[in-house]
Amino acid sequence: MRRPAVLIALGALLCLCFLVALWPARVAIGWLVPSGASLAGVSGTVWQGSAARVRIGVMDVGALTWDARPLTFLLGSPTWRLEATRPDGFARATVKVKGTRGVAVSDLELGTTLDAVSSWVELAGTRGNVSARVEALALEAGLLSALAGRVVVDSLRPMGLRDVDLGAMQIDIPPGQTGPFVGAVTALSGPLRIEQGRVEVQPDGNFIVDGLVAAQPDAPREIVQGLEFLGQADAQGFRRFRHQGRL
Repeated sequence: MRRPAVLIALGALLCLCFLVALWPARVAIGWLVPSGASLAGVSGTVWQGSAARVRIGVMDVGALTWDARPLTFLLGSPTWRLEATRPDGFARATVKVKGTRGVAVSDLELGTTLDAVSSWVELAGTRGNVSARVEALALEAGLLSALAGRVVVDSLRPMGLRDVDLGAMQIDIPPGQTGPFVGAVTALSGPLRIEQGRVEVQPDGNFIVDGLVAAQPDAPREIVQGLEFLGQADAQGFRRFRHQGRL
């Protein structure tokens, strides 16, 4: 290729990059935002911008800001750093687009109320706070292909026991699994003892939490009576519990 042709091609490439860099976010929404999601009050560009309000399905995510990683676009895996804020919490993560049907989330930090995430996880009126640090979460064609991290729920008040604080519980899912994703459930504080606590999340989002539970010696009477509905206790006072749901 002759030198003039090279310069023309280089100039065209630079012009294209310049146009993409200034691509208004409000225009890009129609191309990049998946169905079921909506953004309002959009400003900035596809590289760096914000939205005053974001909804995904019935969930109000809150205000959102994003900051692209330009080099990842050249490598074919567009990546953004996202941060969402709302009056009752926050979430921030690095999100990478993988092909046409895949997305990978890393370095996810979240802190909010259980009510805020109730549209994603079936909680049946349960109240409390949730914090999470997720190392990896990936979807391929709508199925989970990676999941690892820690979730802590505190000030837990299930429906029917609003005046009783069940304390804090923790879920740990280690990395390196391909599905189902299995982790441990432990009680950090409160009136319950948990043994053999286990969570199993299937690639389609269905999950099971089970284990053995017993009341602490100083547990409120409501807790002791409530556990009796789980069935007969073993010699150590533990009863089997099991909960199924879907993410």
